[in-house]
Amino acid sequence: MMKTLILLFSLLVACNCDMFEHLKGGAKCQELSLLEYQEKNKECLDENKTAHCLIDDQNNHGLVCENILKIPKGKCPFFDTKKERMDTRQCQGQNCPSEEIYSLTAVKFDGCYEIYRENHDEHTEF
Repeated sequence: MMKTLILLFSLLVACNCDMFEHLKGGAKCQELSLLEYQEKNKECLDENKTAHCLIDDQNNHGLVCENILKIPKGKCPFFDTKKERMDTRQCQGQNCPSEEIYSLTAVKFDGCYEIYRENHDEHTEF
C-alpha cells in the first residue's frame, strides 16, 4: 500500500506542469535561448498553457507553464513559490512596463528581473 502511495505521489509530481524549473548554471531569463524556450513550450502545450521565463520570490530565474495573462502598467509577473503559480508585483529598477503587457513579454523589461526587495511586496491576485 505504501509503495503504491509513493508511486502515485511521484507521478503527480512528475506530471505537474506548473512546477518552476530553475535555469541551469545560474542563467538569466534574458539569456534563454530560443531552443530552450521551445522545448519547454512543447511540454506546456500539452496542458494548453505557454512557457514563461520568470523570476521567483527567491530571485531565481526559471521556466514554468502558465496561462498568458494581462499584466497592469508598472507591474511584473513572477512565480510565487508559496502559491505555486504566477502572480504580479511592482516592477523594480529602470526598465519597467509603461503600459499594460502580456505576461510573455515581461522578458523585454529588465526591471521585471531585478533582485526583488521585500519592502516592495505588493502582489496582485488573479
